[in-house]
Amino acid sequence: MALLWENLATQLDRVRATNTVSQSSVSTTAVADDPSDRRRRLEAALEAIKDSGNAMMIESLTAAIEGRQANLNLPELPDGIAKF
Repeated sequence: MALLWENLATQLDRVRATNTVSQSSVSTTAVADDPSDRRRRLEAALEAIKDSGNAMMIESLTAAIEGRQANLNLPELPDGIAKF
């Protein structure tokens, strides 16, 4: 379970990072770097998962849209699972 959240955090960091697109891969870099495009993609992702009941995913996407760190109150790990 911890790896799942770590993977999610890594993916969200990538989404939050500034897109760097080479000229050869996209002919119009201005479109790829458009912050409103990123926001639309995040809002589309939020719309897609809002009925899933996954409160942490919803909070993560909402925080990314608002430009803040997500407030993830993750549950404690069960006994016997080492924390790193």
